[in-house]
Amino acid sequence: MVIRYTVLIKALLLCLSSAELQAQQVPTLEELLQQPTATDPTLIEVSTSARHAQSAGKSAQVTYIITDEEIRRFSLRNLIEILSLFPGLYVSSDTSYGYLSARGIGRPGDYNARVLLLVDGTRVNDNIYDAGMIGNNFYIDPQLIDRVEYSPGSGSALYGNNAFLGVVNVITKRGNKLQGGQLALAANQRDQIDLSMSYGLRHASGHEGWVSLSRSQQDDIAFADINPPEPVLSQQTLNNDLNHKLAASYRYRRLQLQMAGVARTRQEPVVLAEDPGRSDIFKITNRNYFISLQHGLSLSDKSELYTHLSTNGFDLTTFTPFIFPTGELRRYHFDVTGRWTNLDLRLSYQPGPSHHLLFGVDGQHDQHQSYQFSIDDVIPVLGVSSNNNRIGLYLQHGWQFTDNHKFISGFRYDYTEQNVREFSPKLGWIWQLTDLQSVRLSYGTAFRAPNEYEQKSNLYNELPVPASELIDTLEVNWQAQLADDWSVSATFYHSQVRNLITGNYGESAIVQFFNDRAVEAYGIETTAAKTWQSGAKLQLSASSQRARYKNDQMELTNSPEHLFKTQYSQPLWRDDLHINWHMFATSARTSRLGQMPGYARHDLLLSWQYNPKLHIVLGLKNVFDKTYVDAPLPSAAALRQPRRTAELSVNWNFF
Repeated sequence: MVIRYTVLIKALLLCLSSAELQAQQVPTLEELLQQPTATDPTLIEVSTSARHAQSAGKSAQVTYIITDEEIRRFSLRNLIEILSLFPGLYVSSDTSYGYLSARGIGRPGDYNARVLLLVDGTRVNDNIYDAGMIGNNFYIDPQLIDRVEYSPGSGSALYGNNAFLGVVNVITKRGNKLQGGQLALAANQRDQIDLSMSYGLRHASGHEGWVSLSRSQQDDIAFADINPPEPVLSQQTLNNDLNHKLAASYRYRRLQLQMAGVARTRQEPVVLAEDPGRSDIFKITNRNYFISLQHGLSLSDKSELYTHLSTNGFDLTTFTPFIFPTGELRRYHFDVTGRWTNLDLRLSYQPGPSHHLLFGVDGQHDQHQSYQFSIDDVIPVLGVSSNNNRIGLYLQHGWQFTDNHKFISGFRYDYTEQNVREFSPKLGWIWQLTDLQSVRLSYGTAFRAPNEYEQKSNLYNELPVPASELIDTLEVNWQAQLADDWSVSATFYHSQVRNLITGNYGESAIVQFFNDRAVEAYGIETTAAKTWQSGAKLQLSASSQRARYKNDQMELTNSPEHLFKTQYSQPLWRDDLHINWHMFATSARTSRLGQMPGYARHDLLLSWQYNPKLHIVLGLKNVFDKTYVDAPLPSAAALRQPRRTAELSVNWNFF
């Protein structure tokens, strides 16, 4: 650990000495292009809610945005920390995976399958669990992210499966923001070091691209159990997580080629169930990748054809130690393999200034879906292999029938070979009350079909396959620009959920799944933001959300009823030095084994833009060392969340 921090300090001194030579230079065109843009939420261009680029103020669906400036200033080191800033989202961790709850709904054991996760529009939920990985094993490092868009609510009318509670789209940076060589280095006192190197190039002819290599390692991870078993305490140094990533992007005019891959090894000491006095290593190896090709073709001044082709891979192996009846140590091997290809064709047609039509067809070919359960990869226990084809047709029409009123309508029909037939309509209305105020009203439906794991587990248990989950959501939003540069927003929503798929986690290693009781969810999400002439920025969000079973009004587990979030950034005695404060507060949550108390945690960071090429952040996360727990797993065990951590991060453009 001492050696690592010595290397980090030397690298920081090298950055400072090199950057000092450039400190007095006049900014170049590239440096000017890298400056942050205006952050008026109604003016930022978004593409997630309508599946085509438009200003956020013209979108029928609310879209929240986290920018690269916020990611850098608050030293957000993975997608978990980025998503935690969005209104209505609640994240937790078991030190191996991150778990996401949206608008009060987050099922134990669910790997974020009810939120569609995109990278520049490429679907990256896998085809076995529909899982969206949001931890250190996410494809894109934070320093490569230009912004993250989150569109809450039902999104199946455009996106189909998994857009159940919302859509998250991670937008990567263009060549003008990654010009030259980039070094990103971050470390904390808990033996976590993240190192990323990238090189970007933008040519006047229109060619641009970047490539990035990164490594993230954390050793000696503190056990999440409140009272870790005695046999594993002496093996904490073996509790580690290692991630290697490769990502690249190439653009030429309307053409984009992108790829990303992650290789992960996670190991953790565990107690052997057959002999609680002994322990051994539980291990996860994970390999994910995607390659995508996107192209926009202008057919005329009124129409454009958009093509998006991607291919993805997902490989997961877990090694679980146990004692064989004969006494020797053996390991259960659980091997999962997924391969799939997506094709999306969209035609955008605007016959006049008052109308916009979007026609689309997308399909997914699951060319390989399999998982095998064996002992030492020799004695077979269970083996399943299959494939599937899915197709969806959708249409959306935007009609500006007066200067102040716009109507959006659309629908989508999804069909799969596994007997899924779903129709998803959408209606929206935007009323521009004044130049500074607007009201949005929308209604939409969404679905989540049972994934491969849920289907095959039930077939193995000779049980019927669960029906698709369905949700109907009605919401109204008010946005306004008030005096003194305040911007405010309030969203009221009401959702009806049917056929919620739930696992019956019992003694059997093969889980049984069933459709749970109907659920009603409703709430309000409010935001407020202000920027002062001094450069200070304040963002507030408060969410009140209730998700209850309709028949008995029991609340869903691990779903906080109240969330409050604050981000504040203030220049100190110089414009390039900022103090940044983030506060997150939540009410109590209920687990299957009892109630977990609410808490408030604070992060305090000092960010220094030494010059246009060097940015340094030093801070404390969970400043007051607040101890709090969550229960994201089916076992409902209370797991301790991250304690106070001192962090240092450096972003250096060395060309």
